[in-house]
Amino acid sequence: MEIPVHVYLRSALILAGIACAGMPDRSQACNVPAFRYALERWPADSYQILVYDRTDPQGAAFELLQKGASERDGAANYSLKGIDVTKPEGKALAEQRGIVAYPWVEIYYPIHFQVRTPVWAGPLTLDRAKRILNSPTRSRLAQTLLSGEVAVWILIKSGHDQKDRRALESLKTHLDRASATLRIPDTGADVNGNPVEVTDFKTYPVRFGLMEIAHDDPDEDLLVSALLKSEPDLGRYGEPMAFPVFGRGRALYALVGGGIQEKNIREACQSMLAWCSCQIKALSPGTDLLISADWSRPFGGRMVKAPELPLTGLSAFLQDQRSAETAVPRRAPEPAGPVAVREAAPAAGGAGAVPVGEPAQAPRSGESPLVRNVLYLAGAAGVVLLALSVFLTVKAKR
Repeated sequence: MEIPVHVYLRSALILAGIACAGMPDRSQACNVPAFRYALERWPADSYQILVYDRTDPQGAAFELLQKGASERDGAANYSLKGIDVTKPEGKALAEQRGIVAYPWVEIYYPIHFQVRTPVWAGPLTLDRAKRILNSPTRSRLAQTLLSGEVAVWILIKSGHDQKDRRALESLKTHLDRASATLRIPDTGADVNGNPVEVTDFKTYPVRFGLMEIAHDDPDEDLLVSALLKSEPDLGRYGEPMAFPVFGRGRALYALVGGGIQEKNIREACQSMLAWCSCQIKALSPGTDLLISADWSRPFGGRMVKAPELPLTGLSAFLQDQRSAETAVPRRAPEPAGPVAVREAAPAAGGAGAVPVGEPAQAPRSGESPLVRNVLYLAGAAGVVLLALSVFLTVKAKR
């Protein structure tokens, strides 16, 4: 299947924003690589899990999910809500969802995410509860990120041997090269924007991991679904897809098919090594994956000495995505999910709903750093759009 121009356009715009993401912010120095700040200071956003049953949900499967839930101080990033379908509200909700088998589980993205349809839904068994909490790839992913890898790239294979082999070879080659040649910058900036030497990360090993999974792997169906549904059009392409994952399991936007090539791979890797510009996590791109892990003991101990501040080291990606959506119409957003999902969301200020710390107070005078970065990004996006328009016009005339 041919990949439409808008997919390449979106990737180009996303990668164009990397330059803006790495620009120094003179209002507050933050000489920490984006990937490391995210690992130490970004709590993973909380998924919502609903369990429907003919009584108050109980049993071994439900109890196992209760132990892992964030509201029970579990290690996984989800909240859990039981729904009794013998009660009027529960019955109406189950009928609305077309549920006829019990117990039944639905897993939703974090409440602020644009997708309101379930990431995964089906009968709840003890085996399913175990696979919600852990899977081989998600467990290895957490261990690898905690061991100090800058990021782990997850390749979802398409089932087409030649395409998958080409994508895997490209990732292996260029990730090995990135690991061997890329380094964390040794010059940062002080609060006035003056260059300063940064030695804390001088000997930090730069490594990028790679994991591959089949698109129909039954052990990884939740992971595959969470990645493929993170963008509304990914499920339509029979192509291999690569997702860079950093921090506490935050997946950036996919490289698809022919987009899995050196320039895109290297620029994505560089973006995660750039100094962060501390503002708000919610403005940054990507999707937190559902992972059960203790993130309190990363490689090297606590390396971030800065005060508790939110991060926008990669915030330009978000504006890039919006630019792409404006340039090329995409399918209408999904309808809002059931009321119970909204009720299950953490309250404002609760875990997963708010970035670490409070957003830095905006300057009382002068230009906002966020506005300045958005203006930089708008200029870069405009150049990309103009170049692409010229290219398509010339190509159409030939």
